[in-house]
Amino acid sequence: MTKNNKRLIIFFIFLAFFFVLILLKVEMPACPLKKIFNISCPSCGLTRSIRAIFTLDFKKNIYYNILGIPFLLTFLIIYLLIIHDLIKKENYLSSFCSYLIKHYKIIIFLLILSFILNNIHKV
Repeated sequence: MTKNNKRLIIFFIFLAFFFVLILLKVEMPACPLKKIFNISCPSCGLTRSIRAIFTLDFKKNIYYNILGIPFLLTFLIIYLLIIHDLIKKENYLSSFCSYLIKHYKIIIFLLILSFILNNIHKV
């Protein structure tokens, strides 16, 4: 492993740590779509949903946004693939992105489902 790869890995570890700290402490601004049209977008409540995951409150996680767990898992997989690819000099991240593109219908379905659920109970 080269010195630059070690630096990148350390950078990504600090970036993840910083992301979690910010996510837990900072209040996110209101959604523009919700402010203007009073309609919740598919990502409304996602920050609160991820906060609920970190506190192991899965009931609130699903209430705030059904996409919390899939979003966090996808983010974690991509993050780990970046680190793996840097260490092993392979390209698994590209394969994973191709897999996501192949299954775009599932992603669109989840976004529509989240949009409907968010507007039913007005997150």
